[in-house]
Amino acid sequence: MISSKLQYKTTLRIMAEGRAFGPGVAMVLRGVREYGSLAGAAKQMHMSYSKAWTIIKGAEQIWGFPLMRRHVGGKMGGSSTLTPQAECILSRYEMMQQVIDEVAKEKFNAFFNDDELEKMRNMAAIGMSHKGDIQK
Repeated sequence: MISSKLQYKTTLRIMAEGRAFGPGVAMVLRGVREYGSLAGAAKQMHMSYSKAWTIIKGAEQIWGFPLMRRHVGGKMGGSSTLTPQAECILSRYEMMQQVIDEVAKEKFNAFFNDDELEKMRNMAAIGMSHKGDIQK
């Protein structure tokens, strides 16, 4: 018997030559947007600056163009802003993730709702195969 309610998780990763643009890159970009620097984003994520830098450089290799504009030094130190391309990618990534989440929720609820789980329990009780009557 299942002791807690079933859950699912979707993760969108856009792949190119073994590299991925996924939730981690998106989180770093959001942090740069919010905190105005890669160092600020890394600090808020409890991540080393060098790891954040590596993540951004890898993502820039995927896309083939810069994702941040870096402004060096000054009285308040350096800062970074997202390029228009990064804003576009991040926006589209978030929209695609939202659509995937909506479809996944609908399908999860169709395949693993209480009625379907009860059918599976009954299949086990009478020894049916997994090819039993499952709603599509």
